[in-house]
Amino acid sequence: MTDQQSASTVTAPPRVLASHAEAMDAARELGPRLRARVPEAERLRRLPDETVADLLESGLLGVMQPRAFGGSELGAETLIDVSVELAAQCASSGWVYMLWAAHMWLLALWPAAAQEEMFADPAMVASSVVSTAGTVERADGGYLWTGRGFFSSGVDHCQWLTAAISVRDPETGAEGRKWFLLPRADFEITDDWHVIGLRGTGSKTLVVTDAFIPHGRVLDDADIQRGTAPGRAVNPHPMYGAISQANFTAAMAAPAIGAARGLLAAYADKLRPKAAGAVTSMARYAAVAAQVDAVHALTVANARRYSTLPAAEVGPEGRAKVKRDYAYTAQESRRAANAVYEECGGGGLKESSDLQRIWRDANAAAAHHGLTWDWQADQWTRAAFGLPAPGVNA
Repeated sequence: MTDQQSASTVTAPPRVLASHAEAMDAARELGPRLRARVPEAERLRRLPDETVADLLESGLLGVMQPRAFGGSELGAETLIDVSVELAAQCASSGWVYMLWAAHMWLLALWPAAAQEEMFADPAMVASSVVSTAGTVERADGGYLWTGRGFFSSGVDHCQWLTAAISVRDPETGAEGRKWFLLPRADFEITDDWHVIGLRGTGSKTLVVTDAFIPHGRVLDDADIQRGTAPGRAVNPHPMYGAISQANFTAAMAAPAIGAARGLLAAYADKLRPKAAGAVTSMARYAAVAAQVDAVHALTVANARRYSTLPAAEVGPEGRAKVKRDYAYTAQESRRAANAVYEECGGGGLKESSDLQRIWRDANAAAAHHGLTWDWQADQWTRAAFGLPAPGVNA
């Protein structure tokens, strides 16, 4: 398979997982294989084909996918915990898994005809671009888009793309976000992912030229935020009528948590032989482990509270709180990884060391714009104080 082909050649149909526990067992089973492929993922600057096939066949990509279309509908808590588990072994795999699995929730909101087309392929995966540029024109039956999209993780293996586009209403002049759904034939991939962390995610730039997006492949973000997207007609599970912040982006901080856990595990291997006389290091290890456990629990608590609650029952403060908390979680996970790395000494500087690689990944996983602390903290404080908050939901 080439870099530009989809990873639709799997040897077995995806499993349908019965429970959170079964999903976690599947994630733990995959862990050693993902870890063994880390050097290959870094060399390719995308996930190896074998990893994509493993993720598909395991059924883990279906935890947010509707049962009506072959998924397990296990929900956001499972998405978070599986993402953490996979990222602890390979942060790039955990990052791409998190995005692909979360996209199954978003795809479930499109009209039934679009879902039937996408989910007809049991090996279907989709990526997205949220940061976009270009021009949008209204056309008979839909829109024409020419532009670019940035940081599309895992896109080399994808058959579909969701693109968040700002569209001006010709009558009111107001700008509003819409989601365009594009098949693989409608975009080109620019091989520009040369980075110091999360090298295996292949988060590349896309180029789109005069792509036609029919109305049946367009979602209004306002409908998503209200919990009234057309996909609700065929997918009655409550999570598809809940807020996107607790579903689509619920696990954004999970790869950072997983990377911090991975660094703790690597450091434990270094610490264990001299643990009897390393009182200071032992205390630091315990403090960092507790820090990571705490923010993981915070993320899960938000998923339990908000991921199936009707969107109409969650106001601006609640939505901003979820985003505040996963930004906080990512940044605390970054700090935890840095605190561990400070204890790694000269050996941790070697390019052959897992310590420096995981440290790079942990910091990269917290660098996403949506995880920027100052921005999310400002948004939540404004909402808590009843002040207007500029910007759009993500």
